[in-house]
Amino acid sequence: MKELTKEEKYTEFWPGDRYADLWPLHYKAGMWMWLLHRISGLFIISYGVIHLGETLLASIPGAGPTWFDWFYREVGLHPVVQVLDIILVASLLYHGLNGLRLTVMDFFGFGVRRHRRLFWLLMAAGGILWMIVIKETLPYILQRSS
Repeated sequence: MKELTKEEKYTEFWPGDRYADLWPLHYKAGMWMWLLHRISGLFIISYGVIHLGETLLASIPGAGPTWFDWFYREVGLHPVVQVLDIILVASLLYHGLNGLRLTVMDFFGFGVRRHRRLFWLLMAAGGILWMIVIKETLPYILQRSS
């Protein structure tokens, strides 16, 4: 068996595999950025649809406010939903800042060499913003769910 080069070791799942780049362990930074952008978008859309359904409960003639109050007490204040709220903020920040990076790349011509640096700069800014949001909202969330 021939000795694999360093590049072949990192690009092939097994020798001769044409689909090695589809294996998640071999993804490069750009693929992870793309994948997380799609996942965060799906999470935001799913959360939005659930939120619309929840607020529609209040518009049911007659018993709407009663159903909404029940749903909010039983589901909206559940600790898992509170954690999902925090994840929603992270998803919104990631999706928005990564979209900003893509816009800057498309309209202002940032090339492949600079997109990683721009990505990490925006993610650091997003992390700082997320920490500020957590610091400000966590006491409210903990008080609300107890």
